[in-house]
Amino acid sequence: MNLPLDIAKKIARSSTIGNSRSLIKIAIATIALSIATMLLSSTIIEGFKNQISKKIFGFWGHIHITDTRITRNHELRPIVAEKQLIEEIRKIKGLDYRNIYDEPVKTEGGVSNISPYITMPGILNRKKALEGILLKGVDSTYIATQFSSYILEGDLPDLRNAKNSRGILISNQTALRLELKLNDKVNIHFVNADRVKKPFHVCGIYKTGLEEYDRKFAIIDMRMIQEVLGWEADQIGGLEIFVDNVEESEAIANHIYNELLPSHMYAETIQEKQKSIFEWLKLQNINEIVILLLMVVVALINMATVVLILILERSKMVGILKSLGQQDWDIRKIFIYSALYIIMIALIVGNIIGLGIAFLQQKFGFLKLNEDNYYLSQVPIDFDLGSFLLINIGTILVTLVVMILPTYLITRLDPVKILRFD
Repeated sequence: MNLPLDIAKKIARSSTIGNSRSLIKIAIATIALSIATMLLSSTIIEGFKNQISKKIFGFWGHIHITDTRITRNHELRPIVAEKQLIEEIRKIKGLDYRNIYDEPVKTEGGVSNISPYITMPGILNRKKALEGILLKGVDSTYIATQFSSYILEGDLPDLRNAKNSRGILISNQTALRLELKLNDKVNIHFVNADRVKKPFHVCGIYKTGLEEYDRKFAIIDMRMIQEVLGWEADQIGGLEIFVDNVEESEAIANHIYNELLPSHMYAETIQEKQKSIFEWLKLQNINEIVILLLMVVVALINMATVVLILILERSKMVGILKSLGQQDWDIRKIFIYSALYIIMIALIVGNIIGLGIAFLQQKFGFLKLNEDNYYLSQVPIDFDLGSFLLINIGTILVTLVVMILPTYLITRLDPVKILRFD
């Protein structure tokens, strides 16, 4: 028989000893709230990072191939879209190679799509109103599904039309500022082409929630930009690549750059190209760590208090067990088991509360956000099994290890003095 465990079970079932029962209920409630807070903060921060990243990738893809001399100020330097190169990149479905540092690199996924694009500054002119804009030209190979979830009205320009499409997809911000609606006419002045002016119609209105993009960008048929610049059909600004697994984009980009591209072309991930945004997203990990640490400290303080009071209220039992020759460590295990019992109940309650709220939020989205400030219209939720296990198992292990300290009080108790005092 495991005597410490048997006694701990009897203590757990007891409800008549002093104020310990009420204290245990309070401890379970506070620890459960701490667990729920940790789970909610983890799912919300993970959801926030994933949703923002998804919007950026949906707009730009995962990897860009451009001219090595191009700068970040949207300088127009064409590259030739060689069919052989595009097909070689498109055929990448999994990699197993050694990089330039002779380190093994292996990917499960590969390239899911590749399409050309051109970005060019322009000015939208509606009546007397003017609006600076960056025009992103795409062609029929562009994956419409990557962007369709952000389209509020209409659709992308008719990229499969044999003739150049005169449709333009603008953001909701731009539409409001210029008082434009679906199918309204608007003129575009192409800035880098001796201010050539061409008429367009609004074929769609989108909203990503990312102010930096919504304020600046509009999407048109790439052939219109080529026509204005006098470029050939195979001259493009760059290639936009989507990969199966975003975590493998850097490995795929390095392989493309080192093995497939000519010297005048460069491949970089969107994380590198939009470094400031992704660095900001990484900072959210610090917020998560701070919240987790605070909640763990709250749980530890509550548990330490409960264990100390249990020991003091059970001091007579401790004295009797010592007088009967029970070892200090066996007596300490009684209260460690009691602490484990409290933690397990708190974990169950905390998981039900935390995961329940997260599931309801994911399904119904009742917690709203100011999209102008947070880039999202509602609190995002993303469940991660690794974080779930880490929070639960980590809480159990850390709490039990720390609970060894308050049980050290048992070694300081003199059974003779305890029984005489009683």
